[in-house]
Amino acid sequence: MTAARALHESFAPYVWARTAADVAASHGLSVAEVLRFDANVPPLPGVPSVPLGESFSALNEYPEGTYRELREAAAAYSGAEPDEIVIGAGADDLIGLVARTFLGPGRTAAVQLPTYPLYAIASGIEGAGVVDAPFEPDALGDVDVVWVCNPANPTGELVEPDAIAALARALPDAIVAVDEAYFEYGGRTVVPFVREVPNLIAIRSLSKAFGFAALRVGYAVVASGVAAELDRRRSPAPVSAPAARIAAAALRDPVLDVESEIAERERVRDALLAAGLDCPRSFANFVYVPVEDGLELAGRLEERGLVVRRYPYAIRITPRLPAENDRLLAALGVSPAASPARSALVVRTTAETSLRVSLSLDGRRRSRVHTGVGFLDHLLAQLAFHGGLDLEVIAGGDLDVDEHHTVEDVMAAVGVALREALGAREGLTRYGAATVPMDEARATAAVDLVRRPHAEIRLAFSGDRVGGLALTLLPHALERFAIEAGCTVHVEAAGEDDHHVAEAAFKALGRALAQACARDGTGLGSTKGAL
Repeated sequence: MTAARALHESFAPYVWARTAADVAASHGLSVAEVLRFDANVPPLPGVPSVPLGESFSALNEYPEGTYRELREAAAAYSGAEPDEIVIGAGADDLIGLVARTFLGPGRTAAVQLPTYPLYAIASGIEGAGVVDAPFEPDALGDVDVVWVCNPANPTGELVEPDAIAALARALPDAIVAVDEAYFEYGGRTVVPFVREVPNLIAIRSLSKAFGFAALRVGYAVVASGVAAELDRRRSPAPVSAPAARIAAAALRDPVLDVESEIAERERVRDALLAAGLDCPRSFANFVYVPVEDGLELAGRLEERGLVVRRYPYAIRITPRLPAENDRLLAALGVSPAASPARSALVVRTTAETSLRVSLSLDGRRRSRVHTGVGFLDHLLAQLAFHGGLDLEVIAGGDLDVDEHHTVEDVMAAVGVALREALGAREGLTRYGAATVPMDEARATAAVDLVRRPHAEIRLAFSGDRVGGLALTLLPHALERFAIEAGCTVHVEAAGEDDHHVAEAAFKALGRALAQACARDGTGLGSTKGAL
């Protein structure tokens, strides 16, 4: 057998982080008890703005290999021309493409440590050497590629784009590849310089601010002549057609949560600084915390199910929802200021179930629900979407017995999360009502956030089950939700199709909750003196 091509002696492969299941197993925890602050992605996925069914309707066909639609969308979003856009399967694929095009045995790439390890990995795969040097022309010497992460990973530092452009001008025989994966958080880019400085490349990703890491879509902005050289060497159709279509729609009409993510990053950073910890200013979606022994501290946090990125002398934290961040900060002995965002975290383990519910009342209708009961997952996703909520539910239960405990405990925990997120309930609309028709089914829901829990649930089902869910569990589960939430809930639904009856009920409840929880500033109270 032909021997594998030799790698540079300094080469080290990429090491993937352990899964939540692996972390849980190693510390005797349930998966629901594991919160990840280490991946530099939003806590909940982006919401595709194109029909998924239509996107997946031609899985037997290859993608349109020039990616005209995606290139045009990326060009419009970044202020470039379509022939200045190169498409790749995430920023990582484009990093590898740049290395394939401009590096090889006998050539040298430069990085400034600490930084994202893939720059050295991609360079080493092509047989190039890698040096750690300051980003100064005299210090870099005769290099072929300079890898710049801006904002920097893991520190969050930002170099002004005109300084990077000046570096590229001073090194006309080298490629200066700028990884702008966190561009949306820092707001600075080298894109305006790429035409006049053709050895400058900007690499972007939809994995971070857009929340589409699983799609693996990235694009590079570069002078058209260099773009043509990169395109000659890229894989044919590296991005799937559904991913390309979802990404193009997202770039045409960006719906991002950057402002609230930055606000939460700064709240976390302020708390760390107030507690006496070093925490440099960050222009990315994470904070970098230098400490004496990062490996030991990260290990102690992980034993509690709190996973941060570990370095010998630092940890890196990617903030999640405020209530989740408060849990991490408490483990660090830090007391943060209260967040204006209304969120809650509920983690419970009983003899029958283990679960985690993360809820934000002021969300973007994003949800991730995994309970093991598929139809319950669907209903909760509808509740979140129509309620304007961000909702994550992770649960494991004794489904080998039946789904009773899982359904009841999950709905009760969602109620607790709603109660905690509402806080003092001041300045709310208080009342909400909605009617939802769904084909032949029709549901009505009414909510009063008064602190007198009561439920009237009437769901007219004709059968026993939908999928893995016994329908007789739903009325009681909704009652538990109302009692734990501490509010009055009335839901009625009827129709010929049980699926439609249940779905309409949860949609109507979501819409009624959205009205009741809205901040209208009136502080509508009660004639009895308080909610």
